[in-house]
Amino acid sequence: MPPARHHAAWRELIDDMAHAADHIVRIQTAPDNQPEPDATRARHLQLWPYVLAWAERSFIISGLAEQHRPTAPPLASEEQRLWTDLALAAWRRGALDVDDVWYSADNELITLADLVEPDDQTVVVLAGELGSDQVRVLGHYDTVQEAVEASPPPVPAGVLRPDFAPFAPQAPAAEAPVAKLVRQIEEARHTGDVYMALLDAVDDSGFSRGPLPRLAELLDRAATFADALETKQGQRSAARLSVLARQLGALREEIESAMEGLGAGVLPPHRTPRPVFHVAPAPRAPSPTPSAVPAAPRAPGTARGR
Repeated sequence: MPPARHHAAWRELIDDMAHAADHIVRIQTAPDNQPEPDATRARHLQLWPYVLAWAERSFIISGLAEQHRPTAPPLASEEQRLWTDLALAAWRRGALDVDDVWYSADNELITLADLVEPDDQTVVVLAGELGSDQVRVLGHYDTVQEAVEASPPPVPAGVLRPDFAPFAPQAPAAEAPVAKLVRQIEEARHTGDVYMALLDAVDDSGFSRGPLPRLAELLDRAATFADALETKQGQRSAARLSVLARQLGALREEIESAMEGLGAGVLPPHRTPRPVFHVAPAPRAPSPTPSAVPAAPRAPGTARGR
C-alpha cells in the first residue's frame, strides 16, 4: 500500500488483534480444572476482554482484507476534464446526489455520486474534496455496482476518539428526559414546581445533567467530528455547530434568569379541573344588545281562547 501516516497505528492494532487471538486460543484449549458449569463461566470471564477487543476493532482487519482488487484504468485527460466540469457544474446547481464517501489507500477522498441530467443519470466517481481545485472524475458508470467495483477500495474509516469503547458498560443515566419535564410543568400548581422543572432542564452539575447541557455537549462533539473530517465543508459545519453550542450556553443563562423571575406564585382557583364524566353543558353566549326597543310581546294563545 502507498505510504501513509496511519500505517504505524494499523500495525499496532494488527499486533494487538494477534495477541488477543493467541489468548483466545489458549483459553479455549486449556484443560478445565473445575466442574461444569463453573468451568464454562470462568472461561467466558477470561475470554471476555479479548473477544471485546475483536468486536470493537476488527473492522480494521476486515477493511484491509478488501484492499486487494483491481480498479479501472484512469480516464484520458480530455475525457476526465470534460466529466469533471460536468460534475462540478451539477454540484453547484444541486444536481449531484452523493451516495457514499470514503478514503482510498492513496489517502484521497473518494465520492460516489449520481449526476442527474434532464434526460440521463450517470454514476460518477470523484477523487478529492468536492468544491476544491483538486477534485477530478475517476470514472462514469451506468450503475452503482459498476462504479463501486471500478473504484479504489475504501480503507478502514477512522474514529473520533481513540479511547472510545462502544461496547463498554455504561453507567445508568439519571437525567430527566424532556417529556418528563413537560409533564412536570403540566401537573404544576405552584411556581416552585415549574422552577424545579426548568432547573432540571438546565442543570449542568455532576451526575444529573439536564437536557440543555447535554444538547450543548452533543453539538460540541458533532463539531469535533466535523472538524476531524479535515475538509473545508467539515470545517464550516464545525464552526456553525460550535456557534450553536455557545448560543445554547447563552440560552441557559436566559432560562435561569426567567426562572428567578417567576417568584412565588400559585395558579388562581378559578382554573378548576374539568369533570371526567358529568360534563355540564357550556353556558350559552349572551344575546347582543339590540339597537332598537323591541315590540311588546304577544299574548299567549291560551288567553285568547278564554
